[in-house]
Amino acid sequence: MSAKLKKIMQDDKKYLFQNYGDRLPVCFQSGEKSLLFDQDGKRYIDFFSGIAVSGLGYSCASLQKALHKQVDSLLHSSNWFYNSQQIEAARLISELSFEGKTLFTNSGTEANEAAIKLARRHGLGIASERYHIVSFNNSFHGRTMGSMAATAQEKIHGGFGPLVPGFKYLPFNDLDAFAREVEGNQNITAVMIELVQGEGGIVLADKKFVSGVFSLCRKNNIITIIDEIQTGIGRTGKHFCYQHYGIEPDIITLAKGLAGGVPIGAMHARKKLAETLTRGSHGTTFGGNHLACAAAAAVLKEIKKPAFLKGLMKTSAFIFSELESMKKKIPFISEIRGLGLHIGIELNRPGTEIVSKALSQGLIINCTSEKVIRIMPPLNIPMATVKEGMKLFEHVLMEEVRKG
Repeated sequence: MSAKLKKIMQDDKKYLFQNYGDRLPVCFQSGEKSLLFDQDGKRYIDFFSGIAVSGLGYSCASLQKALHKQVDSLLHSSNWFYNSQQIEAARLISELSFEGKTLFTNSGTEANEAAIKLARRHGLGIASERYHIVSFNNSFHGRTMGSMAATAQEKIHGGFGPLVPGFKYLPFNDLDAFAREVEGNQNITAVMIELVQGEGGIVLADKKFVSGVFSLCRKNNIITIIDEIQTGIGRTGKHFCYQHYGIEPDIITLAKGLAGGVPIGAMHARKKLAETLTRGSHGTTFGGNHLACAAAAAVLKEIKKPAFLKGLMKTSAFIFSELESMKKKIPFISEIRGLGLHIGIELNRPGTEIVSKALSQGLIINCTSEKVIRIMPPLNIPMATVKEGMKLFEHVLMEEVRKG
């Protein structure tokens, strides 16, 4: 470990909250395309994109141009005034998803808070007790009080009770359980779902389950909210993950890859629902400022290009093919699953040591749900870099095989 890194680690402990625990021993200083460089100039292949945030990598010309132009003109004015960058980004979201209106926030958890508030206000306008929201086991919707309550994971709740009331947790991919809940509870205003549970281990929603849930919601006037914070903005090979399922939700929530690394979140809702949040019912000082929305518009224009998703899916097919070949010779790989460049490799052992070893070899990956390795590279990662990264990944895994 270099003296430079030791000093950084000491200062981190001295000046910062330690709620993230021991960080991985790297401090990145710069990036280029799909590569990152640390405090000592070491080069890393990025297969994680800052938790699916840096979808265009680190030197996308159109994004950089938009950011420089906005920095040179105006960063922020406030939501008391019109904002042409907001309008442009919202128009692009509507074009790529469904016709509706967008409310910009600062993060994914705030986007989900906004969706929860909208759903509850809508439900309470129908009946005095109609504020219940259904979410699913192993979901993750954020860490603010409302979004944490929507998250059906006890480890997220611990020490923060009492939780915001009105949330009901059901088994994921269990349509019968959902049907029973709808039949027995007239106070459900909304269902909130991830179609790929990212923090839950890259677990995909079954298409029949999703179709059945949406059918029951339509019959019972229940709002459908799809949390696209990790799956949206091209990550799964379509502009939004719900487009794989032949459905159209009432609300989608977005963040992570939406602005290529600039903090932003968004709730996009059908026009009639958008009327629920009247003047003064919700707001944010920084949400959707000029810089964040200029970045979002640049990202959305990039993924809108016809060749963009085609290239992404070619990369995805190559990675899945390589992983299937590895599975045949690496006995501790249990399952490979995912969509597009949202990929999980479930192991039959903990994966944190593999993450650390890959990092030491110059490859950035991640482990979630203790045993699931996540591969989520920039969406425009060059094929040569993908091939190099997959060789490194296989080398790390084979070292584990040789160790026994």
